[in-house]
Amino acid sequence: MEKKKLLINTAVCDARNVSEAVLESYDSIQINAATVLVSKETNELISRYNVSMNASDVIEASKDAEVMVQNGTYEITDSTILSKPVILVVNGTLDIKTSSQEVLEKFISIHVNGLVSYPSDIKDKLPAIKVNGTVETYPSDAVKLKSKFIMDKIFIMRAKSTKYYVRNKVVIPDENLDITPLVNNGVKFVTKKAVIAERLLEEALSLFDEDVEIEVIPDGYKYVASHVLTDNLIRKYGDRLYVDGNLTISLEGENALNKLVGLKVNGNVLVSNRLKDKFMAINPEYKDMKTIKGFIIEDRGNVTIDKSMLDKQEEGIAVLDCGIVFVKDDITPDEIQEKLQFIDCGYINCSKEQKYAVELVSEDVGYINGSGKGSQGSLGEMLEESGIFDKNAKVINAASYTL
Repeated sequence: MEKKKLLINTAVCDARNVSEAVLESYDSIQINAATVLVSKETNELISRYNVSMNASDVIEASKDAEVMVQNGTYEITDSTILSKPVILVVNGTLDIKTSSQEVLEKFISIHVNGLVSYPSDIKDKLPAIKVNGTVETYPSDAVKLKSKFIMDKIFIMRAKSTKYYVRNKVVIPDENLDITPLVNNGVKFVTKKAVIAERLLEEALSLFDEDVEIEVIPDGYKYVASHVLTDNLIRKYGDRLYVDGNLTISLEGENALNKLVGLKVNGNVLVSNRLKDKFMAINPEYKDMKTIKGFIIEDRGNVTIDKSMLDKQEEGIAVLDCGIVFVKDDITPDEIQEKLQFIDCGYINCSKEQKYAVELVSEDVGYINGSGKGSQGSLGEMLEESGIFDKNAKVINAASYTL
């Protein structure tokens, strides 16, 4: 009987106890994982067979060690209870909030694919840590808050006379907040950046060190995060906006744009070609601006563009932040250049004849496949053509898998 191929797609693959019989039973084994666990014995055994690994980390550990796998966010605190020593694997964020030697010594080693955060005074107490990503340390005498902290009245009422650590930025958006109690109590924020309402600026500066980057919300402006300009946004926040992030102005936002009096964008602006002159007429402040074609398709896992869809949009289509885009081959290269635009998309599938035109109207796109199979128009068909559904292959998709 012909041997099958084995394809494993997982966050963590435990191969510490894989037997020679299992390895022998497959023609080939492909492991795609963030972390692969092997023992000293199986590491040597695997090397003798047709096994390939696409992994961020390969960890050698004893066969009897307990392995704890956490996907997402995991915290180690004073109340963390472990019955026996473990190897911890975190795919996401690890927040170490304890200095207890009794708790920390339960971890043989820690492996993080993502972010690990801990107070500076426990560095010498930590077990061996390997990080594929970012290590964040903060002052041990500071209280850690969210990475982007927006101050409100309740925080002011509850705040202690201490330091507060905020990884990215502190926002003081409301000019009517009374921050005097914070100043009088000697509160300090340890952070990279602060966004402060202009009326509070002078008083608020004492809350931050001199090296903190300061952004000012002009008097009369309302703070909003990244957004699409709509009538609802104007109704809720008014006609003077401070946008902390990016702003998109599509054709549907024309009425809202007509109502805007003032605009400051602490980020980039995407504006419809037809609305560019109106946008510039309000004398906006921004970091960068890109013009986009009329109708917007945004934040889709996969999307198919065909001629009938394109013909309905006289001013064209802008495809933004989509994972996989299929361009049907009933759209000509000239139509692509005139009426399509791709920004920040992961993968575009089109025909060989269309590829050059797609390249001309693409920006920050991961990969453009001009294989001549743009007419397939579905994710399932693309995967089938890739061989993932090969009848001679066994495919395993799991959060974790023991080989």
